[in-house]
Amino acid sequence: MVHWYWKIQVVAGEQGLLHDKQTKTAAVAGLAPVLRQVLSEGRFREARFLIYSKAHLLEDTDQAIEELCDFLEYLTDPAFIIERAFTLVDLAGLQLKSDSEAVLAQAAENFKLAKDIFTQRGHTFGNIDIDLLQISADKTISAGERFLAKTKIADRYFEVHQYQNGIRCLAVAISPDMIVDTYYEDVVRSLELLDRMINECGSEILKQISLLHSVCQASLKAPEYGFALQSLESYFCNVPEEISPKFHSYMGVILGSVYSKFGETEKAVRVTRQALEISMSCASYVDQSDAATQVGHHMLSLAREHPEGSEEFMEMTSSAVDFLKEWANKDAEHGHADGEALKCLFIAEWDSDGQRWMERVKKHIPDSADALARIPVVDLELRLLMRQGRFSDGLALSTQLVEQLQRLTDVPPFKKAQTLLNACIQAFVCVQSTFRQDKALALEESQSAVKLLWAALQHSYDALQLYRQANGVELVVDCTLFVWEIINLAVLTMSDDGRHGLLTAFMGDMRQTERLCDSMRQSVLSVAGLQSLMHKRFLVSKKASLKLYSVAVELALKLHDPAGAWIWLQKGKARAFADALGADCILPQRLVDQINKDHTAYELLKAEQSILELLQESNVNHVVASRRLTALKKKMEEHPLLVEAAKLRGQLLDLDLGTDELKQALQATGLAADRVKFVDWHVPTLANTSNQNIRLFVRQLDGTTYTQQLPLNIHQVKDWIAKTLTYPEMATPPLARKTGNQLLKKMNGLVEGLLEFTSEGDLLILSPSGPLNSIPLHALEVGKQPLVERNLVVNASSVATLGQCLLRISPAPPTDGQPRQSYGAKYFAVYEEPDRLLEREQIFHHIKSLPGAFPGTVAIGSQVTKPHFLQECATANWIHYHGHARYSNQDILKSSLVLSDGTDSLSHDNNTGNRDGDLTVDAEADLLETVEAEYDDDNNDEDAADNSEGIDELLVSELFEATLPRGGVHFTIIACDSGTQDIAPGDEPLGIIPALLYAGATSVLGCQWPIDSRAGRAFSEAFYQEVASRQTGGAVNLASALRSTVMRMRKGELGAEFKQAYYWAPFVLHGLWLFPAGYQAPPQ
Repeated sequence: MVHWYWKIQVVAGEQGLLHDKQTKTAAVAGLAPVLRQVLSEGRFREARFLIYSKAHLLEDTDQAIEELCDFLEYLTDPAFIIERAFTLVDLAGLQLKSDSEAVLAQAAENFKLAKDIFTQRGHTFGNIDIDLLQISADKTISAGERFLAKTKIADRYFEVHQYQNGIRCLAVAISPDMIVDTYYEDVVRSLELLDRMINECGSEILKQISLLHSVCQASLKAPEYGFALQSLESYFCNVPEEISPKFHSYMGVILGSVYSKFGETEKAVRVTRQALEISMSCASYVDQSDAATQVGHHMLSLAREHPEGSEEFMEMTSSAVDFLKEWANKDAEHGHADGEALKCLFIAEWDSDGQRWMERVKKHIPDSADALARIPVVDLELRLLMRQGRFSDGLALSTQLVEQLQRLTDVPPFKKAQTLLNACIQAFVCVQSTFRQDKALALEESQSAVKLLWAALQHSYDALQLYRQANGVELVVDCTLFVWEIINLAVLTMSDDGRHGLLTAFMGDMRQTERLCDSMRQSVLSVAGLQSLMHKRFLVSKKASLKLYSVAVELALKLHDPAGAWIWLQKGKARAFADALGADCILPQRLVDQINKDHTAYELLKAEQSILELLQESNVNHVVASRRLTALKKKMEEHPLLVEAAKLRGQLLDLDLGTDELKQALQATGLAADRVKFVDWHVPTLANTSNQNIRLFVRQLDGTTYTQQLPLNIHQVKDWIAKTLTYPEMATPPLARKTGNQLLKKMNGLVEGLLEFTSEGDLLILSPSGPLNSIPLHALEVGKQPLVERNLVVNASSVATLGQCLLRISPAPPTDGQPRQSYGAKYFAVYEEPDRLLEREQIFHHIKSLPGAFPGTVAIGSQVTKPHFLQECATANWIHYHGHARYSNQDILKSSLVLSDGTDSLSHDNNTGNRDGDLTVDAEADLLETVEAEYDDDNNDEDAADNSEGIDELLVSELFEATLPRGGVHFTIIACDSGTQDIAPGDEPLGIIPALLYAGATSVLGCQWPIDSRAGRAFSEAFYQEVASRQTGGAVNLASALRSTVMRMRKGELGAEFKQAYYWAPFVLHGLWLFPAGYQAPPQ
């Protein structure tokens, strides 16, 4: 019992519940009298376990060896021959730690003696123990080779039913420093085996160890960051009661690291603060200090997200430095040298008295330390030298460190890359400084600078390859971009042929880096709906990732490859959103039929679905399951049918829309393939780009691509937006004034080139970039004609999202021989404004008239509750909504459509109309006379929606989760700001329209800015007349109906007051240009 008591105490110490070192010392003292007693009584089998425990608790290895040698003297009786063999194994294991050749020889001899005993007695696992110890101590093999050997040993343990030994063996075999890519399949198999064995016969602690192993590795490997994130988020918030504070805190620290890799620094700070708080219940000060280091690190990272020198930067940096100072002083008190040195490094970079803190670092890492230990100190010294402009000193220091590391063996690739890159940076800034001098350079000086530049380029390439081995996205991307900086200068020293060759070679490096970024984004599996989308948005919005795609576009243009530039432009557009749409993609029936007939494809797809269902569960190791999924997908990529399925789902970027679905859609709307053009804009973001003007791209379906530099830059566009679309609440909008159309013409330069590259009547699919999403591009003039009148126009965030929408309108076959159900149109109007009762009645009257042109059912006022609206959406293929939309600048997910809460606070008895909402003849006349009086108030719908009485809000976050029927689904949203979107970097859309497209809509007609309700009614009435006249060829041509409606509105046919751009230009069609009426025709 005493033995078990101390074993429990030791485990509690290791888990942070007790002071680890003190507990082990107490355990040694507590076991000593028990050991003496059992030895005196000849109970050597019990003594064997006691001596083993004591020996491994002793800090002094020589003392432990001595005690084991003494114990061997007791084990001379043949009855205890097995105990003797195990003691020899214990002794040899300790002797292997020695550097003495004589002691190592003794270890080998002891292993031989023990092995002979185990073999003679036919012991089941003794020889396996010996092999494990020898493999663990072998310094001649790599980490990967050691891992493979240990997995084989674990298999041997399981074969003889030694499950705990096998589990421990696997747990220590899988370490973060092994080369995961080389042994990827073996890692997947081992983690699956470990997870299964622990679930069958392991403890909760072993489960936690398995999870930590998985997430630690995944957090170091870019293609698996998402796996780590999903595992940790699920586990950290729902930990079992048995978890120790040590493991709980450590998981929080790792989760913070993963959040940081995703660019979610605020979350990283928050979760590491939680980890620190948890660690405070640990008895181990080191655990607390380590968590505090991570908090300080993330606080500084958060500060650096603000411009250096700004108030926010200064305040946050000061707070982080003060926090680190407090803990650095605590480290000094507790004698935690490593923690103190690391914190002082952070402080020295940002504190005004940095030299004092650097001196504290050098107490623990002196200049005499080996080069590997000095890397973080030299890194900081280099940054400080650069701030002082001492570039030559920095170059000398960094070169010296590189030379010292080259003399060492077993330097991790990451460390080598880090020192090489630092040397490159110093060399590059020296070259820049040389060429920027205001004096003529001597030939020798110029040649020396060029030589240094090319040396820097070579070292940067070497660093890039080493970073690729480390599998960290940020490091690879940053290094790739730095190589580009050097190349930009190096090509100035080359001939045309040499320049083209270098740029072409670098394009290969760009593709390789982009694949790594792509794998990181894909690691966030779309199994958590909106949450997965938001994580992906953070990933693709990181500055370095965005710069990568901008560099690739510029590089392709330098190579005179406009088609390649357009592909890179699309690769960087709305990838997270396209992934989200693809995750819920329904495969075309033709492909489903082919897969069902192919046994291999069917079984692979079935296995994939099984893993995806497993990932929906909360209590599952996402890393293990996701790795299984990755391994499975590699097999699927070898099958042609499943490669097509992966492209359709967005797992593989597919920019080729020459599909059956597109052909059917074009045929249904009478369009030839050569009349379809993709229109895109590239907004230069690179400081060293010679021309900062926006560039237009026009791409045909056959791949032919045209490009032209435009006369406008992004600063001019932003200035126009600020002056035109931002105005005081009660002011007349600039576009509504008599000069509105003239004001719009100032942006015509954005469509310059379309006259040459497109023809009148072409279908133009616009993919605006960044701030261009706020410009009514369809309203700009081409050849003295608004684009929307000259062409069929539709907006799509990217070609990939358009492709996903096309898949949705593919007709599914009847089920059980029954014809496909037709659901029809639903019209909704909500306008619960007590001070605008007249406009309210006008809207209700208008909504009731719309089914006359395009049949459907109507719900108004208090009938339109959130449950009712969502229920109707689930069975309707056409939804029309007229009311208010609220746009939230602070949190786009809290933007909403305003519905009713079900109370009729504006009873029809109090209005001009009758009970069912229809206007009487007299009432209608009264309304027509008074509507002008209400115009000024009605023009500002944002204020109108501020009254909360009788209303409920359908949030964007709820729209994402809405259930819509399969097949074509169209929404017309006549509401202020319904088309306003939050466009994150990477052109990632979020708002009402993206939420509806995510939920299953194939087209959405929305309003780009707050509109006049009268204009909305006039537009809708005319639009449905046009829609009704275009139900031919199996589809409704929505773009054509929009085109005709806008044309009538602009010419004054719907009212002279609507001729200015403010009234006719806000209506924008997103998604597809058609509605498949032939597939789901509304009831007549």
